[in-house]
Amino acid sequence: MDEASHSELWAALRNGHRDDVVRVLLGLTPQERKRLRPAVRRHEDQVMAAPIGARSPDGAWVGDLRSRHQSAAIAALLGCSTVEQAVRYAPLDPPDSVDLPKAFFPDRLDAFVREWSARYLRNPKAWDRTRGLEAMFEWAHQGLVPPPTEPGAVLLLVTGVPRAYDGRDLLRYLEARPVLIEVTLRRIFDVDGIKGASLAQRDEMWQPGHRMDDFVVPELIRRGHWTVDFVEDGITRALARGQTPYLERWFRRLAAQVAPLHDRAAPPRP
Repeated sequence: MDEASHSELWAALRNGHRDDVVRVLLGLTPQERKRLRPAVRRHEDQVMAAPIGARSPDGAWVGDLRSRHQSAAIAALLGCSTVEQAVRYAPLDPPDSVDLPKAFFPDRLDAFVREWSARYLRNPKAWDRTRGLEAMFEWAHQGLVPPPTEPGAVLLLVTGVPRAYDGRDLLRYLEARPVLIEVTLRRIFDVDGIKGASLAQRDEMWQPGHRMDDFVVPELIRRGHWTVDFVEDGITRALARGQTPYLERWFRRLAAQVAPLHDRAAPPRP
């Protein structure tokens, strides 16, 4: 690594210029980035351990510590990591969760989808480790990865996307990313809910008219995304597979909601 690149990298880190960090690192060889990892790891540890607003006694960052300094530090660490190391980093908040894997591992985003899906499935309530995982849905929308079908991704979509908890918000989120309706969401009938992440638990949190069973799924039918037959076939599969009484009640409530739609559903979209 030449002296100019070294100086530019550390200036970008001190000033919290994430995109400059990315640009400098992408100009280095994999071997040069690997050699930098211990140093940028120490910097990331120092930045992430300090509270927002703190001053650095040794000049590790300029001015009061801000989120931009954290983003720059995370970018440096991920850029100097292998993909196996990078997929385990947490938490990775947006927009970094969307941008940084794309920048450093554009051909290995599938590895992030697999690990992040498995992470959510292991513990959906580990908020400090599941923040930002919805980035995989943005990549699918952008055509960078196939729409995920892993169980953890399906449960994340219906229970863990920030600002899409209310059924009306979720429907807006889905219609802005129709590939998720066409692929990922269809898997709700073939992926069993778990403690902390199930359709039944989700719907318990909302008043009637804002739930998956009485709003989102019926509205998907009314708008022509799904058919009644598709939903009823999915319910049959889910019940035949065997569900806990708690989850079985949810599927039976859904069946009651969609049965009257046979004559009122919009024609399927082309």
